Amino acid sequence: MATDSKKLPSSNPSRAKLEDVARVAKVSLATASRALNQPNIVRPLVRERVRKAAEKLSYAPDRMAKALSSGKSHTIGAVVPTLGNAIFADGVEALQERLGERGYILLLSNSQYDKEKELRQIRALLEHGVDGLVLVGDNFAPEVIPLIQQHRIPFVTTYVCTSKNGVPAIGIDNFQATYKMTRYLMELGHREFAIVANTALPNDRSQARLEGMLAALAEGGVQLMRNSIVETDQPSIVNGRRAFASLLAVNPRITAILCTTDALAVGVLAEAHRSGIAVPGDMSIVGFDNVEIAAEVDPPLTTVNVPAAEISRLAADYLISAIEGNPIPMTTKLAATLIIRDSSGYMRPIAQDG
Repeated sequence: MATDSKKLPSSNPSRAKLEDVARVAKVSLATASRALNQPNIVRPLVRERVRKAAEKLSYAPDRMAKALSSGKSHTIGAVVPTLGNAIFADGVEALQERLGERGYILLLSNSQYDKEKELRQIRALLEHGVDGLVLVGDNFAPEVIPLIQQHRIPFVTTYVCTSKNGVPAIGIDNFQATYKMTRYLMELGHREFAIVANTALPNDRSQARLEGMLAALAEGGVQLMRNSIVETDQPSIVNGRRAFASLLAVNPRITAILCTTDALAVGVLAEAHRSGIAVPGDMSIVGFDNVEIAAEVDPPLTTVNVPAAEISRLAADYLISAIEGNPIPMTTKLAATLIIRDSSGYMRPIAQDG
């Protein structure tokens, strides 16, 4: 029987090394390393040449060997409450991009607003040898901070500007942002208010927003009617719809509804349309976050801008700086700008009989 004497390719071809990439790209070993690990500091033409050489050779860095030799994994872990909220999705994208520019990989998980789940996820990320951690908020299970400190890695928290737990914090003042938003509606003449807040699950950012609203109302002498605050678990459009009906049943004279997220506000707005209530003619509705849909609904939503991308980029920069042995700020407060759009307006005067 005839046989084909042609030699089959080896199933284990020798793995390309960084030295091979440097040779093909005609650059030094150091330049090849920088082009792949810190591309932002390498000239674009050189970076592209190295990238093409690495692609041609099917080069993949041996991160395990690199971690063993340097003591660093070049990975950062992050735990967010949910990816169903556009704010966190946008923030994660910005975080991953900035870390990638600095030669780091992002490992991500979401806790679904469950502190025990968050603790388990943090423990798993630490066991994977991450060099740093990005967290959200300032309300952790008691074991979280001692656990991270035991592993001697830097960590930051985000979407809050200060931490009672002594953690470097990057974010906004949620209380002040909703305080100012509520004052704005009162200046438009509104006195009959209701609130929809996603505070049924542990959420210190939304809790601070709720407290800011209540503080402004109390200062202005506005008393909320009983059951005029609806607390939901998830910040969803569906929950906003459900909340609207129950609020109107309690107080049909409501002229302004404050929401702790845009998703809830969009649900309230949709249900107002379905009920034949004119916005802002009969009722003003405001949200919080300034996600993309807020500007696209009819009417566009008055809201507070949360600079998610800026928060995430700073978190990446601070962590890498800390990993390199540099001090980082404990408090970083970013602007939370009130974005006034057409869903809010002056309270319509009550028609007088006769």
